[in-house]
Order: sequence, then C-alpha cells, then structure tokens
Amino acid sequence: MKVPRLQTLSKQTADALRDGIASGIWRGFLPGERQLCSLLQISRPTLRTALEMIQREGLIAVKHGRRSAILKKREPGLRSETRSIALISKVPLYSMSRNRIFVVDYMHRVLEERGLRLEIVSHPSFGTNLPARALQHLQESGDFRAFVLTLSSLAVQNWFCKNALPVIALGSTFPDIPMPSVDIDYHSMGHHAAGLFLGRSHRHIASLIPEANHAGDLETAESFVKALRSSGHPGIQCQIIRHGASSRDLIQKINTLLALDNPPTAFFVINAFATTTLVTHLLSLGLRIPGDISVISRDHDPLLDWISPPIAHYISPLRKIASRLSRMVVEIATDGPLPLRHIRIMPQFCTAQSLAACADAGARAKLDGGKSARR
Repeated sequence: MKVPRLQTLSKQTADALRDGIASGIWRGFLPGERQLCSLLQISRPTLRTALEMIQREGLIAVKHGRRSAILKKREPGLRSETRSIALISKVPLYSMSRNRIFVVDYMHRVLEERGLRLEIVSHPSFGTNLPARALQHLQESGDFRAFVLTLSSLAVQNWFCKNALPVIALGSTFPDIPMPSVDIDYHSMGHHAAGLFLGRSHRHIASLIPEANHAGDLETAESFVKALRSSGHPGIQCQIIRHGASSRDLIQKINTLLALDNPPTAFFVINAFATTTLVTHLLSLGLRIPGDISVISRDHDPLLDWISPPIAHYISPLRKIASRLSRMVVEIATDGPLPLRHIRIMPQFCTAQSLAACADAGARAKLDGGKSARR
C-alpha cells in the first residue's frame, strides 16, 4: 500500500484506501480514523475528505462514531496504469526551499506531458543513517520506473547504489557515490566567494553551515576553506561554524565568534534564512554592513530582497537545472539506468552593498567594544 505524499493529499489518501481495499488488507471494515491517520501519516481532515470520496464511489459506508464498512472490493483492473517516478525526500514538499519547489513543479509538468506521474515520498529517516526499513517498504509497495533523490543522506544514496535501482540525485552526491546527479557547481561557488573576500583584504573569515550534512553544503565549505588556505596570504583565519535549525542556536554561535580576540570581518553563509538571522542580529548590535562586517549569502531567497542593505548572493539558474533534470529522468524511465554523469551548473553572482573592503582600525575598535558589551 502506498503512503500518500503528494500535494493533492486527499486524492492520494483516497488512492491508498482503494488500493488497501482492492488488495484485501482490510476486510469488512476499515480501521478507525486514529489508526488510519497514524498508518498513512495524515491529518484527520485529510482522511475524512478521502473517505467521503470513496464513499461517493460506493466502496464504503461511513457512519458517525463507527468504523467505515467496506461495501465492495475495488477491481484491481481499475487501477491506473500510469508509470510513476518517486521523488524521495526527508521533508514534504511544503517544507522545501522555494528554489527546490520550483524545480519539482517544473519536473512534475514535464513528466505529466510524457505520461509519467511524479509521487513525492517523504520520511524523516531519509535524512538519517537508518533509512533501510522505510526504503525497503517503499520498494515493495510501489512499481516505480525511476527514483529522484533530494536532501538525501549518505546512507540513502548508498542504499540505492547497493540495490542497483534506476536513480538520479537532484543535488550533489557524496564522494565515491556512483550516482548521476544534477546540481549547482558548489565547488566553483566556494572558490569564487573566497576570492571575493581575499580581494577585499579580509583575512579573518567565518562560514556558517547547517548541521544537516547535505553533500552540496559540505562541498561548498570544503572548497571555500581550501581556496582561502591555498591563497598564500599571511594571517588567514577561517572558521567553519555548524549551526542547528533554530535562530537561537545560530545567534549564540555568532556571539561566540564576535567575542574572539580577532573576530571575523566577513561571513560566508550557506543558508538564506541563516543569512537573515545573521544580518538582523549584527544590526541589532550596532554593527554596520559592510562598514564593519561584509556578508555573502550562498543561497538566495526572495526574503533577502527585502533586507537593507542588499545582501550579495548567488542566483541559481533554476530553469536550466529543472530542464536538464527532467530530461534525464524521462531518459531513465524510458531506457533504464543512465551512465554516471554529474551535471554541474554555475550560478550567477549578484554583487550588492553587503560586500566591501576589510574594516579599518576604527571599525575594529567598534567590534571590540561590541564584544565587551556582549560579555
């Protein structure tokens, strides 16, 4: 039985209930609402909408306060023959970034035009080191022509390679993972950001990176640090700060950095929301951007467009990424597994007022004064 994970959740829940009835999982009566909600990982309003849908088809009789009675078994031959592609994610669609939602929506429309259905399958374990049970259940419960991985852990990528399934990654793969992928050129981006700071005489630089351990984030940080340390400039200090999902955790770590004897004069931030927290916190401390501290955001979100001063950032060519990925997914679904290819697309850098030459001695004194106040 397929667990519903699409935007049209009520419709997918109804499909899951029909499949369960047709396969004989339930006989006589459906389980109670609480049990069904837990099994299908949905809310009660979504379940009730789905029950109303299959009630109108004459499959069940719904009575208030009682379990729904199964009136007839849906014929297996009535099931859709549409070929399905599974998008595997640790979070549901509504929790993804705007950029990722754009790519998924574009891919959905392309696949639909070619008679392929995109099913979004999300589960928290897909971002952990123990995804095997959920992935095995997924493989057994659906007949998928191909799989697309996004926001996946190393364990998830290893599992798909071990089982030799037709798969492609929307995002970067971890080192030594033989899986085709489409993503931003994070290596070049990290190298480019380091050069921007070095060219403006910044020597004490910090990079803020989420703790989620996504392959693209790790690649960005590694390239950024390598470019700084191999530059040959004396006195280079680079600190990689890993932060959790809360703004409170991030602010605590920013304060720790600013309290150092030689606090950073520049920040390279991986996540756009973390950039927002950094900028607003620095301004609340009376620090000027870029007069005291320069900031570059690797990722862009429309929220950054409303920040003053404007923040330097990179813009991903989303349409190009979505188009290339969609063609490769259609190719996998039609012809089987692809040869190993890592498609990397360079984003466009948008300079802005948050990037300037390193703060002078007066600004450094101001930083030291702010450090004393925080203590």
